[in-house]
Amino acid sequence: MFLFAKKFSPKIIFYFSFVFLIFFAHTVFAAELNLSPSSGSYNVGDTINVRIVLSSPDQSANAVSGTLDFPRTLLTLTSISKTNSLVSLWPVEPSFSNANGTIKMEGVILSGYTGSNGTILILSFKAKAKGGANVKFNASSVLANDGQGSSILTGTGQANFDISALQEKVTSVSSPTSIPTKTPTPQETVIPAVVKVLTPVFTDYSTNARAGDYLVAKGSADPLTDILIISEGMATSANRVIHESKTVKSDDTGVFTYVSDKAINGLYTITAQARNQDGVLSDKSLPITISVVSPSAPNTIVNTFSTIIPIVSLIIMLFLITIWGWHHILHYREQMRKKLMKTRALVSKSFDILGEDVTEEVKIFKKIKASQSLTADERTFINQFKKDIEAAEKAILNEVKE
Repeated sequence: MFLFAKKFSPKIIFYFSFVFLIFFAHTVFAAELNLSPSSGSYNVGDTINVRIVLSSPDQSANAVSGTLDFPRTLLTLTSISKTNSLVSLWPVEPSFSNANGTIKMEGVILSGYTGSNGTILILSFKAKAKGGANVKFNASSVLANDGQGSSILTGTGQANFDISALQEKVTSVSSPTSIPTKTPTPQETVIPAVVKVLTPVFTDYSTNARAGDYLVAKGSADPLTDILIISEGMATSANRVIHESKTVKSDDTGVFTYVSDKAINGLYTITAQARNQDGVLSDKSLPITISVVSPSAPNTIVNTFSTIIPIVSLIIMLFLITIWGWHHILHYREQMRKKLMKTRALVSKSFDILGEDVTEEVKIFKKIKASQSLTADERTFINQFKKDIEAAEKAILNEVKE
């Protein structure tokens, strides 16, 4: 294990762990910012409405921001609308500059958003010159609703519009004498005009769902209006027709939300029809189609790996950090052992020199005392001094060894 850890430097280990985690984090979650419509043909003087759309089907998105560029010689931005926007809080109000051809936005989705067709803003352009107009993101960001503000943006779309020169319309003018006139008769009945009800429009829904989920669709209509939702589908598992009718009410801004009963496998077509207080019905909305399927084996495997891979990568990172730490511990112990061996040799050498010095001092002392023999106290002192030096050397070496 020591030899294996010694081959890897701490920098290599941390770089490997970092790249490993970042790679798999980007394969699990993805969000996109797009423009709708992304193309079209218009004449000079036409109004071009473009939606900024958020798509985040796998991870709840919490915040969006971005800067867009548009050709100021071909387009003039007349207004920015926040109608039916997912964003509930704007730290900085959306702004634009026709002089620079730029648009800026920065918003927060307090409740989070998971879906594929969420409206952020609606841009209203006016075509003012012939040419190919390109509207694109210059900078952008989408943050996850995970408490950490993780970046989940993987791509942005753009829009390209062909603007043609305005074609003059030739109209014929009739002589005033040729215009027929009619004098109403008393028998004719005057029929009061009926107020037309706005046709509902679905603005946000998912085209795919799993069996057992609720079908959810969001739309816009006249404010405070009853919206009749009709859902029809063919259940593939039971081979029968499914029909559901439900009435919901739009709020004071015209937004309505439809939530179905739990769906089973099949293909569902959903339409909406508004009804005002006088009972007048609008035209039916354009239908939307939602496919409901059971989770397939590949999807199950992908979902499983989406959960397992971050855990495995974390375990690998902890394992590498453990190896790195163990390597440092062994290295520290080896360094300490070498230092203590040097200290032991130095102490032993010092005591040897001290012992030699004491022996020389004893010899000199004996020469001085040659004329008379050593007393018992002097002999006892010399012997005890040697023993004390040996005991001190032994004690110090034992301490170093321990």
